[in-house]
Amino acid sequence: MANTKISALSTYTGNTSGAYLVMNNSSNTESFKVTKETLFSGYSQPVIGNWTLSTGANTVSFTVPAGQSYIMWVNGNIPNGIVNWNATVTLSNSNVPAIGVHYGWYYLAGNALVLTSIPDQIVGTAGTIITSSPVITNSNIFTFGITNNSGSSQIVYYGYIKVS
Repeated sequence: MANTKISALSTYTGNTSGAYLVMNNSSNTESFKVTKETLFSGYSQPVIGNWTLSTGANTVSFTVPAGQSYIMWVNGNIPNGIVNWNATVTLSNSNVPAIGVHYGWYYLAGNALVLTSIPDQIVGTAGTIITSSPVITNSNIFTFGITNNSGSSQIVYYGYIKVS
Protein backbone atom coordinates (compact mmCIF):
# COMPACT_ATOMS: atom_id res chain seq x y z
CA MET A 1 0.00 0.00 0.00
CA ALA A 2 1.52 3.32 -1.08
CA ASN A 3 1.85 6.18 1.38
CA THR A 4 -0.47 8.73 -0.22
CA LYS A 5 0.29 11.46 2.32
CA ILE A 6 3.95 11.64 1.29
CA SER A 7 3.19 11.50 -2.42
CA ALA A 8 0.53 14.18 -1.99
CA LEU A 9 2.95 16.75 -0.54
CA SER A 10 3.55 19.59 -2.90
CA THR A 11 7.07 20.65 -3.83
CA TYR A 12 8.08 24.03 -2.42
CA THR A 13 9.46 26.21 -5.19
CA GLY A 14 10.39 29.34 -3.22
CA ASN A 15 13.67 30.15 -1.47
CA THR A 16 14.98 26.77 -0.31
CA SER A 17 17.69 28.01 2.05
CA GLY A 18 16.87 27.60 5.74
CA ALA A 19 14.66 25.17 7.60
CA TYR A 20 11.07 24.35 6.79
CA LEU A 21 8.12 23.24 8.84
CA VAL A 22 5.54 21.14 6.99
CA MET A 23 2.13 20.83 8.57
CA ASN A 24 -0.23 18.14 7.32
CA ASN A 25 -3.86 18.25 8.35
CA SER A 26 -5.46 15.52 6.25
CA SER A 27 -5.81 17.01 2.78
CA ASN A 28 -4.50 20.49 3.74
CA THR A 29 -0.71 20.65 3.61
CA GLU A 30 1.15 23.90 4.22
CA SER A 31 4.88 24.72 4.14
CA PHE A 32 6.27 27.54 6.24
CA LYS A 33 9.83 28.82 6.09
CA VAL A 34 11.38 28.95 9.57
CA THR A 35 14.73 30.66 9.98
CA LYS A 36 17.24 29.42 12.53
CA GLU A 37 16.78 32.73 14.38
CA THR A 38 13.06 32.02 14.74
CA LEU A 39 13.53 28.34 15.49
CA PHE A 40 16.13 28.98 18.21
CA SER A 41 14.75 32.25 19.59
CA GLY A 42 14.93 32.23 23.36
CA TYR A 43 18.06 30.04 23.36
CA SER A 44 21.47 31.56 23.99
CA GLN A 45 24.07 31.25 21.29
CA PRO A 46 27.64 30.60 22.47
CA VAL A 47 30.15 33.42 22.39
CA ILE A 48 33.43 32.12 20.97
CA GLY A 49 36.68 34.02 20.63
CA ASN A 50 40.41 33.50 20.59
CA TRP A 51 43.66 34.99 21.73
CA THR A 52 46.88 35.03 19.75
CA LEU A 53 49.61 34.31 22.27
CA SER A 54 53.09 35.65 21.66
CA THR A 55 56.05 33.59 22.79
CA GLY A 56 56.70 33.79 26.52
CA ALA A 57 54.31 34.75 29.31
CA ASN A 58 50.86 36.05 28.33
CA THR A 59 48.00 37.46 30.40
CA VAL A 60 44.66 37.22 28.60
CA SER A 61 41.03 37.69 29.61
CA PHE A 62 37.43 37.79 28.51
CA THR A 63 34.46 39.63 30.02
CA VAL A 64 30.88 38.43 30.49
CA PRO A 65 27.84 40.51 31.45
CA ALA A 66 27.05 40.29 35.17
CA GLY A 67 23.72 39.05 36.48
CA GLN A 68 23.69 35.71 34.64
CA SER A 69 24.83 32.11 34.92
CA TYR A 70 27.36 30.69 32.46
CA ILE A 71 29.23 27.67 31.25
CA MET A 72 32.71 28.86 30.16
CA TRP A 73 35.80 27.29 28.60
CA VAL A 74 39.35 27.86 27.40
CA ASN A 75 40.97 25.41 24.99
CA GLY A 76 44.43 25.48 23.46
CA ASN A 77 45.63 22.43 21.59
CA ILE A 78 48.91 22.45 19.66
CA PRO A 79 51.60 19.76 19.35
CA ASN A 80 53.13 19.24 22.82
CA GLY A 81 50.89 21.91 24.31
CA ILE A 82 47.36 21.55 25.63
CA VAL A 83 45.64 23.92 28.04
CA ASN A 84 42.05 23.44 29.16
CA TRP A 85 39.84 25.27 31.62
CA ASN A 86 36.12 25.03 32.23
CA ALA A 87 33.72 26.59 34.68
CA THR A 88 30.08 26.83 35.64
CA VAL A 89 29.40 30.10 37.44
CA THR A 90 26.70 32.52 38.52
CA LEU A 91 27.35 36.26 38.79
CA SER A 92 24.97 38.66 40.49
CA ASN A 93 27.01 41.79 39.79
CA SER A 94 30.64 42.60 39.08
CA ASN A 95 31.70 43.47 42.65
CA VAL A 96 30.80 40.18 44.34
CA PRO A 97 32.32 36.73 43.85
CA ALA A 98 31.37 34.45 41.02
CA ILE A 99 29.84 31.39 42.65
CA GLY A 100 30.64 28.11 41.00
CA VAL A 101 33.29 25.57 40.14
CA HIS A 102 36.21 25.63 37.75
CA TYR A 103 39.04 23.38 36.71
CA GLY A 104 42.26 24.00 34.82
CA TRP A 105 44.66 21.55 33.24
CA TYR A 106 47.76 21.67 31.06
CA TYR A 107 49.88 18.97 29.47
CA LEU A 108 53.31 19.26 31.14
CA ALA A 109 55.41 21.99 32.76
CA GLY A 110 57.81 23.44 30.21
CA ASN A 111 55.87 22.15 27.20
CA ALA A 112 54.59 24.34 24.36
CA LEU A 113 51.63 25.79 26.33
CA VAL A 114 51.55 26.08 30.11
CA LEU A 115 48.54 27.34 32.08
CA THR A 116 50.12 29.44 34.84
CA SER A 117 47.03 31.04 36.43
CA ILE A 118 43.24 30.79 36.34
CA PRO A 119 40.61 33.30 37.52
CA ASP A 120 40.58 33.80 41.28
CA GLN A 121 37.11 35.30 41.73
CA ILE A 122 35.27 31.99 41.46
CA VAL A 123 34.44 30.74 44.95
CA GLY A 124 32.45 27.82 46.26
CA THR A 125 32.73 24.54 48.04
CA ALA A 126 30.03 21.94 47.56
CA GLY A 127 27.54 21.94 50.42
CA THR A 128 28.68 25.22 51.98
CA ILE A 129 27.60 28.86 52.09
CA ILE A 130 30.28 31.35 51.11
CA THR A 131 30.44 34.87 52.60
CA SER A 132 33.89 35.93 51.40
CA SER A 133 34.53 38.88 49.08
CA PRO A 134 36.33 38.53 45.76
CA VAL A 135 40.01 39.34 45.60
CA ILE A 136 39.43 41.50 42.51
CA THR A 137 37.02 44.34 41.86
CA ASN A 138 35.62 43.21 38.48
CA SER A 139 34.49 39.64 39.01
CA ASN A 140 32.98 39.46 35.51
CA ILE A 141 36.47 39.66 33.90
CA PHE A 142 38.09 36.22 33.72
CA THR A 143 41.89 36.45 33.49
CA PHE A 144 44.39 33.70 32.64
CA GLY A 145 48.14 33.32 32.59
CA ILE A 146 49.38 31.17 29.72
CA THR A 147 53.04 30.73 28.80
CA ASN A 148 53.78 29.96 25.17
CA ASN A 149 57.05 28.00 24.90
CA SER A 150 56.44 26.89 21.30
CA GLY A 151 58.76 29.42 19.68
CA SER A 152 55.99 31.02 17.57
CA SER A 153 52.61 32.72 18.07
CA GLN A 154 49.79 30.34 18.96
CA ILE A 155 46.00 30.63 19.09
CA VAL A 156 44.01 29.63 22.17
CA TYR A 157 40.20 29.61 22.06
CA TYR A 158 37.73 30.67 24.73
CA GLY A 159 33.98 30.84 24.98
CA TYR A 160 30.90 30.91 27.10
CA ILE A 161 27.21 30.33 26.90
CA LYS A 162 24.59 31.97 29.07
CA VAL A 163 22.39 29.41 30.80
CA SER A 164 20.06 31.77 32.68
